[in-house]
Amino acid sequence: MGEPWSSSIRSPMGPSVETSITLFLMPHVPWNLLNLDRAHLSTVKKLSENGKLSKFWIQELTRPAFEDWVENEAAPVAIIGIGSIEQHGPHLPLGMDSLAARYFIHEIASKSNSVCVHPCWPGYSPHHMKFRGTITFSEDTLLNVILDTISSLADHGIKRFMLTNHHGGNAEIYKLAMRMAKRYYNVMVASPTGPSGTELAKKQADISKRHWDVHSGINETAAALVMFPELVEMYRLEGWKPTLDLGPELNKYFDVDRDDYEIVSQVRGACTPPVNIDFTKDGIYGTGDPNLADAEEYAKRLKERVDFMVEFIRVWKTIPIPPAFLD
Repeated sequence: MGEPWSSSIRSPMGPSVETSITLFLMPHVPWNLLNLDRAHLSTVKKLSENGKLSKFWIQELTRPAFEDWVENEAAPVAIIGIGSIEQHGPHLPLGMDSLAARYFIHEIASKSNSVCVHPCWPGYSPHHMKFRGTITFSEDTLLNVILDTISSLADHGIKRFMLTNHHGGNAEIYKLAMRMAKRYYNVMVASPTGPSGTELAKKQADISKRHWDVHSGINETAAALVMFPELVEMYRLEGWKPTLDLGPELNKYFDVDRDDYEIVSQVRGACTPPVNIDFTKDGIYGTGDPNLADAEEYAKRLKERVDFMVEFIRVWKTIPIPPAFLD
């Protein structure tokens, strides 16, 4: 233990209260005397060896590990995920979309030897701002975050980018970023979706359609219960009743069994208010009870999706870089 040093400081409780503290000044101690086992450290698994990663988040890699991956992985792929920080009803975390994006892209990266990147927590969410806790970027900010991320990694030699978006409000900006990156940075950009033909996929799509299950409803609650159940407060849904209300005329257009549903559902969309608190008081878009969320079933659907993305990357890597993308 080093030499003690004592002093009195004024307490924030007031000038009449003083607190005595004692600090021990530690002399320089060589790292090998601090119970660190040099032999053990030398056997720690390398972050990347001959292009094979043991960690997949870019922020967890050393520079040499990243360089080893870029130089020795035959077709390096960077997976970029974006989401949001916004209200997700009374029971789901504000970071639902970004937390889900992070979980999803790491699962894919770890099974495909890819690097995953989550460049920002917020997304484009002005329509949620009437609910406290929401943070929104402007359109330009989100667009530039995505483009600058791709541009930076392209400068380091990456030609293949997979983007995944977990927030509907980002959709148009996200699609524009993909087109701009491909044109201006001379890189391939993919955003695969699927599989869509499985029984689980069809069931999930039917729930979305039948209950307008868009936000914080049955499907999204199931996702959260699989990926981060410790952040879900299901007790807040006790006695839940839907607050979704577009008015008597538009409410009739939620009926998926109508012969003219293809038309009236789009009319409903055109008439939906731009600020969501005007049509849902609790922040849940949907008429289906989130208490019906089936975590076990969603876990199977998630595995389907991850396996699909991993197979997409495997096939993509077999294709030589097209001449148009060569420097």
